[in-house]
Amino acid sequence: MKKKLGIFIPVTLGMLTAFGPFLTDFYLPVLPEMTTFFKTSPALASLSLTTGMIGLAAGQVFIGPLTDKYGRNRILVISMIMFAVATILCILAPNIYIFNLMRIFQGVAGAGGIVISKSMATDMFSGKELANFMAILGSINGIAPVCAPVVGGVMAGVTSWQGVFCLLLGIGIILAVCSWRLPETLPVDKRIQSNILHVYSNLFRVFRNPRFTLSTLAAMACFFTFFAYIPSSPFILQQGYGLSPFEFSLCFALNALMIGVGAGIAPLFKRSTTSIRHGALNMLSASVFLGACLLCHLPLVMLMCCYIYLMFSFGLMQPGLTAVALDAERNNAGAASAIFGASGFVAGAIASPIVALGNINLTSSCVMFAGAVICVALSLPLCKRLKPALQSCS
Repeated sequence: MKKKLGIFIPVTLGMLTAFGPFLTDFYLPVLPEMTTFFKTSPALASLSLTTGMIGLAAGQVFIGPLTDKYGRNRILVISMIMFAVATILCILAPNIYIFNLMRIFQGVAGAGGIVISKSMATDMFSGKELANFMAILGSINGIAPVCAPVVGGVMAGVTSWQGVFCLLLGIGIILAVCSWRLPETLPVDKRIQSNILHVYSNLFRVFRNPRFTLSTLAAMACFFTFFAYIPSSPFILQQGYGLSPFEFSLCFALNALMIGVGAGIAPLFKRSTTSIRHGALNMLSASVFLGACLLCHLPLVMLMCCYIYLMFSFGLMQPGLTAVALDAERNNAGAASAIFGASGFVAGAIASPIVALGNINLTSSCVMFAGAVICVALSLPLCKRLKPALQSCS
C-alpha cells in the first residue's frame, strides 16, 4: 500500500482533512449577509464559527476512539452521511439560534473526516514517510481554503447564503461516495479489543507521552493565532478596508494558498525540528508586524503581506507537529489523532469569541500575538529536548 497509493487515496484523504476549512472558510464571504437575513448582530453570526469548531473538536474526541475499536472505513462513511443531513438542517434553520445549534452537529459529523483521514495515514506510514505524507495532505488540504472563499464569494454575488450551503452539501455527498471506496487500513487483529467504555476512559492517557503532549500543545497555540485571523478577516477587510465579498475571497484565498506552500516546503528541511522551529519564530515575527498594520491602519498591501507571512509560517509548522504527535502514539492512532485534531478547534472556539469583543483590530492583534508567543515557548523546548526522537522522523 505504501508504494502503490496512486492519486485517489491521497486526494481523498487530503479533502477529508479539509473539513475544517470547508466548515469555516466556505461561508465567510456571506457572514455579513447572514447577519441581515437572520436580523441578528455580527457577534451572533460569527458565533456560528465557534459552534462549528466546538462540533469539530467534540466530534474528533468522540469518533477517534471508535475507529480504534471498530475500524476506520465504516465509521467514516457514516460520518459523511451525517454531515450531509446536518448541512440540510442548517439550510432549513428558521433563525440564528437554530442555525448555530445545527452547526454543532455539522461540525461533529465533519470531524469524522479529519480524524479518520489522519488515522489512516498513521496506519500506512511512520517516521519520515509519515511526515512527508502529512505534507502531501497539507498541500492538498491547502486547496480547500484557497477555493472555498473564492467560490463562496462568487456565489454570494449570484445566490443567497443557502446556495453556498447547498454547494457544501454537494461536496459532502461526493466525499461520502469517495470514502466508501477507500480501503480499510486497520486490520481486525490490530484493533483495540477492550470494552468501548474502557477505550474512552483511557482516551487522555496519550498525554502521558511528553513528545505527544508538547507537540499537541504547540499546535494548539499555533491554531489559537490562526483562528484569531479567520473570524476577524471578513470584517477587517470588508468593513475596514472596503473590499467586496468577492475581493475579500480573493485575498483570503491568497492567504490560504500560502498555508499550502508552507506545508509543501516543510519536507525539504532535513529535520522536522527545523521546520517547526523556523515556523514558530516566523509566526511570532509575523504577528508583531500584523498587529502594527492593524493598529495603525496601514495600507492594504502591507496588511496583506503580513497575512501572507503569517499563513506561510503556520503551514510550515503543521506537517512536522502532526507527524511527531501521531508517530509518538501510533498504537492509539485514533485517540491520538482525535486529541491532536480537537485541540486546534478548542483553541479556535476560545479565540473566536475573544476576537469579537470590543475593537476587532485590537483584539485580533492581541490574540494572534499571544498565541504566537505560547507557540514559540512550547516549540523551542520540543525541538531541543526531544531532538533525538524527532530526528528519527527525518
